[in-house]
Amino acid sequence: MSKLYLVSIGPGDLDLIVPRAQTALRNSDIIVGHQLYLDLIAKLTENKETLSTPLGQELERVDFAIEHVLQGKSVSLISSGDIGVYGLAGLALERLNQQEHKLDVEIIPGVTSATACGSLLGAPLTLDFLTLSLSDILVPREQILKRAEAAAVGDFVSVLYNVQSAQRKGLIFEVLEKFRPHRKPDTPCGVVANAYREKQNFQIVKFGELFDMNFNMLTTLIIGNEATIKTGPYMVAKRGYSLTNES
Repeated sequence: MSKLYLVSIGPGDLDLIVPRAQTALRNSDIIVGHQLYLDLIAKLTENKETLSTPLGQELERVDFAIEHVLQGKSVSLISSGDIGVYGLAGLALERLNQQEHKLDVEIIPGVTSATACGSLLGAPLTLDFLTLSLSDILVPREQILKRAEAAAVGDFVSVLYNVQSAQRKGLIFEVLEKFRPHRKPDTPCGVVANAYREKQNFQIVKFGELFDMNFNMLTTLIIGNEATIKTGPYMVAKRGYSLTNES
């Protein structure tokens, strides 16, 4: 029986792809995704038909997957992180409803960039946190800056996705300016690139140091808040537990 799997592959390390996602890939006739993601899971898709489309052709990717399910194939549409978090799950479900197709669909969750990066840094997401994408392709810059200011004022630990691209170098620094009045210069922040992938690197820096750094689309920033500390080599959001032995 044909089926559409919306599959999360996490950060890309095969050990961090949940078993249910691996089963969906095995059960699929066709795997659809961006080429970068297909390359990351190549060992799981041997002898499978694959299709990739460039960035910006997400709708074409979704329509291809749906079309082949309608033809009787089982298809996995893949996305890094969690496919429901900045991924294609929403677009696929909207498209199915728009076209009035009644398909068997399974959405499989995965490890997000926020949690993957957090695990490398320590435990920076122990308290309330939010995520914010800096990509202005689908969301206007003004809206991104408005949300950044709300995050800063609300003292949320903030995970910034799609931090900087070749065409969008300045927005990250506009966003950081929204945080500046609400963060001490020595607030711990995490800078992670290629989490759980080749060329992985990460560091914990002070908030004030971010203004002199360069990033890219594979960089994730975690901006700490009032409760964030650096303890040993780790970045931690304190939850207020007593560390004494008093009863």
